[in-house]
Amino acid sequence: MLEFYGVIVPGGPLSPRLARLANGDALFVADNPSGFLVLSELPPAEDLWLVATGTGIAPFLSILRTEAPWQRYRRVILVHGTRHAKELAYQDMLKAVGRAHGDRFISIKFTTREKAPDALQGRIPAAIRDGRLEAAGAPISAERSQFMLCGNPDMLKDVAAALAERGLRKHRRRAPGQITVESFW
Repeated sequence: MLEFYGVIVPGGPLSPRLARLANGDALFVADNPSGFLVLSELPPAEDLWLVATGTGIAPFLSILRTEAPWQRYRRVILVHGTRHAKELAYQDMLKAVGRAHGDRFISIKFTTREKAPDALQGRIPAAIRDGRLEAAGAPISAERSQFMLCGNPDMLKDVAAALAERGLRKHRRRAPGQITVESFW
């Protein structure tokens, strides 16, 4: 069974077509997926940071449902930012992950347009710069951290810049680093 999480973009090339699918409709999925937002592409580290805005959380939900992150990393920190608290999706699933993995899993929520219980307010890059993200999660360093980023293009650019200020760099196969980005817009 496949699960899709996204926003329907009126007039968009894909989301309206997916939204029209009904149970039992056929959908072709290639058997050779491509991309680099997979754990097998990452160098070893102590902590895995999964940083998302909006529906960018989708690939991380898939990763959290496997044993791979728990076998490779001491701790997994999910950071999810949205405008409003009602957009913080999959909270029941994330609570179950927390129950299953205890203090090895940290979920940090952000909202930018309203104060919300159990959520930090503001943008993720600002929280990296002012220390709130580390206070809520774990120490950030090139020696111990791997970051996977997925979501709004401004977040991707700004988080990568804030992490670069801390000595982290983009990961490439030929030049291993600590920041892996998926830009889907």
